[in-house]
Amino acid sequence: MNRLQSDIRLRQSEIFLLIYHLTFAGIFTWYIQLHGGDAKGYWELSVETVQNPQRWMGHWGTRSYFIQWLNFIPAKVLGLPFWLGNVLYSLASFWSIREILRMLWVYFPDRSGIWQQAVLLLIFLLPNLHFWTSGIGKESLSLVGLVLFMKGSLHLKKNWYVLVLGIALSYMVRPLQGGILLAFALPLLLMEKGLPSWSKWLGSVLILALGLMALRFLLYITHIDHLNAEGIAQFSEGQMEFLEGFGAGSQVPMSAYSWGMKLWTLFFRPFVGEASGFWEWAAALENLMGLLLLMVFLSGIRKFRFSQIPRFIWIGIGFGLILTFVYALTLNNLGIIMRMKSVYMVFFYLLAWERVRSVE
Repeated sequence: MNRLQSDIRLRQSEIFLLIYHLTFAGIFTWYIQLHGGDAKGYWELSVETVQNPQRWMGHWGTRSYFIQWLNFIPAKVLGLPFWLGNVLYSLASFWSIREILRMLWVYFPDRSGIWQQAVLLLIFLLPNLHFWTSGIGKESLSLVGLVLFMKGSLHLKKNWYVLVLGIALSYMVRPLQGGILLAFALPLLLMEKGLPSWSKWLGSVLILALGLMALRFLLYITHIDHLNAEGIAQFSEGQMEFLEGFGAGSQVPMSAYSWGMKLWTLFFRPFVGEASGFWEWAAALENLMGLLLLMVFLSGIRKFRFSQIPRFIWIGIGFGLILTFVYALTLNNLGIIMRMKSVYMVFFYLLAWERVRSVE
């Protein structure tokens, strides 16, 4: 396939993904209107109470405060409806999904067979990625922050400010995720070719200083007095008890599970056989596909060309593995697990797809 045909194919894929993703914005709006959720509260600026709710900067802060701060002008000043807010967030997350596809296209031009292309298309159509990022909430912005970081890391000397923006946005939405990306920035800086030594030293000092500040803030908001096994265990227990208070039907006894069962739960549950409703069945089928991709990946791992996997996929996988460890200690609800992993699971699927792509 020549370059022109490849570019046309890419553009067609992007248009189809845009329509598909915006459809999920409609589904998300309907779902929240029917079942409720934080998205409505974010748009109404009611999830977090502040001292000066009538002032824009009165909502400034990290996490939910930041979401309300972003929503202040479109929701309160301009009076835009809730559904349009979901569309705006959906367009932001679509940009991220499109950029992932474009980065993938650069490294793996459209030279695969029909069935390999079909598997890739299916990966990009899996509903969990689109549903949770197509509405007002942290998932949409978390994905944007992660992809900004990836794009900046590919050409650090030229696009370092894009990487910094990705860290900043991720930190404001979820400080832990921003801290992870900040930690990733240090080896990326040191390995970058073409940068003068003084800039690497200065950047390293700045990253370490910001990392220390981020760590102190994380300990503050999690109420962990000391970063040791006892402090982490107490935080984990408190987080599990907090989630148990919601009485959700998809609660699982994560604290009693072995690490093998924790990982199975985080990556593959709900699984076929334990789903009872439409949404659980959709999640179960996606998890089944994830397991099949893992099996294909493991079947050829001895011959796998790890060196050919692009940097941005490794960043997504490293990001996901660290969060998986954290979620194993803090989450005990399958619905919340599906939501939280929606941002990074696509990179695990793309790693497995490279094995699928190599199969004749």
